[in-house]
Amino acid sequence: MMTSAEKRAAVGGFLWIVATVQYTVAQFVVAAHWRTPFSWRDNYVGDLGNTDCGDFMATYVCSPKAGLMNASFIIAGLLIVAGAGLLRSRWPDTGPATVGVLLWILVGAGKLLLGVAPENEDLSLHMIGGFGLPVASVAILVLSLTIRDTRLGMFGIVVAVFGLLGTAMSIFAPELLGVGGAERLAGYPGDIWLFVVGGAALLPGRRSAQVLAEVA
Repeated sequence: MMTSAEKRAAVGGFLWIVATVQYTVAQFVVAAHWRTPFSWRDNYVGDLGNTDCGDFMATYVCSPKAGLMNASFIIAGLLIVAGAGLLRSRWPDTGPATVGVLLWILVGAGKLLLGVAPENEDLSLHMIGGFGLPVASVAILVLSLTIRDTRLGMFGIVVAVFGLLGTAMSIFAPELLGVGGAERLAGYPGDIWLFVVGGAALLPGRRSAQVLAEVA
């Protein structure tokens, strides 16, 4: 029988899975409705939530389903924050683990901000929300180091390295993958990590304890 902590973690894991799945699906659906081809290499994810049609940062943007994308940002943000709190018991009771969880709460808040402040309506706030990408990689690294002797810990370290590499490319060499490609390299590893950790939290108690740190 599941303990109350295991039940909370399972709910948190489910919320993280829903957050990543709906966010991923929304991107494909919204991109498919563009009147001009959406470029996964040259368009930012935020372009999908742009509520106007016209040139934006040297690129033509027109996203008929912008409202759907912005709603997806907001939903993902809320679910990430809630999931982070519910999954706290599945990490070691240490300072670094607490910092990692708090960083994920900041990431969720940033994702929410992306939807509340589309890039064409308030670029400054939108960019603040965008800082969630490198913060997510740091959060993954911090949490993964607390369970570095597990497979999930090693997986998280690798994921964090890819995310930080994408962030570095976005800043110093965006032309290599395009601004959109570099942004996705920075952000998608975090989405994959959320999905994997969420799935691990849904496993039965003993099995879950093998892949997630368990508080005695």
